[in-house]
Amino acid sequence: MQRIFKEKMGAMDRMERKPADPGRLDSGASVFARLMLVVSVIAGLAHLGFIGLFLRVQVPALALANVASVLVYVLTAILIRRGRLTLATLLIVLEVLLHGVVATAIIGWAAGFHHYLLLVIPVVIVSAYYRYSLRFILACAVALLYLGLDLVYREATPAVAVPAPLIDGLHYINLATVLLMLGVLATVYQRLVSRAEQSLHELACTDPLTQLRNRRFMMEVAQHEAAVVERGGRPLSLLLGDIDHFKRINDQHGHAVGDGALRAIAQVLRDGVREVDHVARWGGEEFLVLLPGTELDEAQQVADRLRRAVLALVEVEGRRQLGLSITLGLAELRPGESIEQALMRADRALYEGKQAGRNRVVLAGQA
Repeated sequence: MQRIFKEKMGAMDRMERKPADPGRLDSGASVFARLMLVVSVIAGLAHLGFIGLFLRVQVPALALANVASVLVYVLTAILIRRGRLTLATLLIVLEVLLHGVVATAIIGWAAGFHHYLLLVIPVVIVSAYYRYSLRFILACAVALLYLGLDLVYREATPAVAVPAPLIDGLHYINLATVLLMLGVLATVYQRLVSRAEQSLHELACTDPLTQLRNRRFMMEVAQHEAAVVERGGRPLSLLLGDIDHFKRINDQHGHAVGDGALRAIAQVLRDGVREVDHVARWGGEEFLVLLPGTELDEAQQVADRLRRAVLALVEVEGRRQLGLSITLGLAELRPGESIEQALMRADRALYEGKQAGRNRVVLAGQA
């Protein structure tokens, strides 16, 4: 029996090592897409403000350029929403580079429009669509462009003469805007990464079919609860359940119905216990329920209630009278006993229940 239990544990380990569905991951690409959407909104609003500013300082060419920039950022926001992130990123980078170079050439270095080129470097580096070597080359190219503008235009005479007070005002407005955008981008990126990490952690702990906790996470919870018992705290009971004749359900009705049966029974188990209890898909058609603070007599009542609730399931995936039932092995963790030993006793009781005819609750022996 111990050998059978170890074989099951090994099989479930292999199941847990299967790669997660990549479509469900909150990937770096999706984080970058949200970041670019924020960039589009902030940049569009900034250029909207510059339209009036350049009209005031009588530089209609740059006012018209900012109208074009606003339209570009409206387009990039639409492209991002439609999943065209590569094209949107390219348009953003080109707009920033072109606008920075043109504005610097027209009204001079002192106005500070070259600072916006610095925003391109972090955007290129965090891009999820290019190899790191290419991102590094692009970032270096932007840095060299920035240095080139400094070399050419720092001492050059502007093409359009703008009063010194207005140049000073533009300088500090641009510098403050760039610093603000860098701060906002860093904050948004940090929040998005934290959210992605939380999502990945949740996926790593959850069985994708039943949305119950998976075996790996459940073992961590069980170890914690066992430590509470060891310290002389509340008792802990374990229910190890296995759906009866599950292979027959798959063979006769198809795997879609079998998956539906797993989901339906998972919901019954979830609804049939307290919030402080823990339910997990233990592997295949097996489920594990941890009942903290529950002694054996009370746990037996819970187990029988769950067994009857599964038996009462009438319809699954549009199929009626599937004859679903579950056999449960029950054990209470004893002082000085490891959680693995208690699970082995529950598994042995489950096996005895299967041999005795299924659809029953069997208490684990004390040996």
